[in-house]
Amino acid sequence: MSAESPPQSILASPAARVTMVMSALFGTTGVILVFLPRWLEVERGLSGAEIGIILSLAQFARALTGPLIAYRADRAADRAAPLKLIALAATIAYAAFFFLADGFWQLLAFGFVALSVTQALTPLIEAATLRATAQGKMSYGVARGIGSVAFIGANVLGGVVTAHFGVAAVVVWVLCGLSLTTFASWFGLHRDPRPERPITSRGGGVGALLGNRRFLIVIVACGLIQAAHGFYYSFSVLVWRAQGISSEMIGLLWAFGVALEVAFLWSLPFIERRTTPETLILIGAGAAVARWFAMGFAPLGGVLWPLQAMHALSFAAAHVGAMRLLHREASEDSAVMAQTLYAVMSGGLLMGASTLISGCLYDVGGAIGYWAMAAMAGVGGLLALLLLQPKMRVPGATHQ
Repeated sequence: MSAESPPQSILASPAARVTMVMSALFGTTGVILVFLPRWLEVERGLSGAEIGIILSLAQFARALTGPLIAYRADRAADRAAPLKLIALAATIAYAAFFFLADGFWQLLAFGFVALSVTQALTPLIEAATLRATAQGKMSYGVARGIGSVAFIGANVLGGVVTAHFGVAAVVVWVLCGLSLTTFASWFGLHRDPRPERPITSRGGGVGALLGNRRFLIVIVACGLIQAAHGFYYSFSVLVWRAQGISSEMIGLLWAFGVALEVAFLWSLPFIERRTTPETLILIGAGAAVARWFAMGFAPLGGVLWPLQAMHALSFAAAHVGAMRLLHREASEDSAVMAQTLYAVMSGGLLMGASTLISGCLYDVGGAIGYWAMAAMAGVGGLLALLLLQPKMRVPGATHQ
C-alpha cells in the first residue's frame, strides 16, 4: 500500500492564500477609493482641484515607479517577497500621511508616497493570483470575486462607520486594513520561487512587450476604458453628498455595483464559453459610455441602481478581457511587468490625467465631469476594435 500524501485542501492552496491577501487589500482600498476624497475635503479643507492633484500625482508617477518595482519583482528569487515588503511599506506610509502631513504641500508629498506604494500592490496581487489559480484549485473568477466581496464589505461598512463616527474613522480603517494585508502576506504566503529558465523572446522584458503591437493596443484601449472611471472613483461621493444622499446610501450604491461585478466574475466559466476577451472589452467600453453619459445628468432615485449595476460591464468585463489577453501575450518571465505596464497605463498615466481633469470639472460643474469620462471610454472602445482583426485572432483558442 503506497504512502501517498492526501490531496491538498483548497483552503491550504496557494490560490486561497493569495485570495486572503487580496481580500485584505481590497477591504482597504474599498474605503480609500470611496472616502479618502471626502476625508481630504472635510478634515483637511481641500478643494476639488487640490484633491485631484494629490490623487493624480502618484498615478502619473507609476510610469516610473511601477516598471522599476516590476523589474525587481520579475527577477526576485522569491516572487512573494516584493509583495510582503511593499505591503509593510504601505502601512508605514499611510500612517505618516494621516498623522504627519498638514497643509496641501505636505499632503501632496506624503500622499504621493502612500498612494504610490499602495498602488504598486495591485499588479503584484494580480500576477500572483493568475499564477496560483492556474494550478486548478480555484478559478481566477472565484478568487477575484472573493476579493470584490471584501471591497463590497468595505463600501457598506465604511459608509455606516463614517456616518456614525465621521470621516476621521477612515484613518483607523485604512491603517487596520493595511496592517491586516501585511500580516496576511508575511504569514500566509509561502515562498514562490521564480522558474529557472532563460527569458523567452515572446515576453522577455519591457522591450519585447512594447514591441508587441497587440499588447500595446490592449493596454491603451483598456487603459482608457478603466481610466474613464476616474471621476466616479474620486468625486462620486462628493457629488452624491452635495445632492443630499447619505453616507450609508452611498456605501450601498457602491456595494451594489461591486456585487454585480462579483456575480459577473463568478459566472465567468459560463460567460467565457460563449464570448472572447476581445468582445468582453468592447462590451465594457459600450457600457462605460452609456453609464457615464447618463450619470452626467446627476440623476437621483431609482435610476441610480441600474446605472450602478453596469459596473459589472464597464469595469469587470473590460478587466477580465484585459487580464486574459495580457496573460496570453506575456510569458511567465514577464508576467509582473505586463501587469505593471497595464497598471501604469490604466491606473497611472491615463487615470492620473482623468483624475486631474475630474477635479477641475467637479469645481466647475459637479456631475458634468462624467461626460468627459464617457468620451474617454468611447475612444478606448474604438481603439479596441483593432483587436477584432481576423489575423490577430488565435483559431481554436481556449479561455481559462
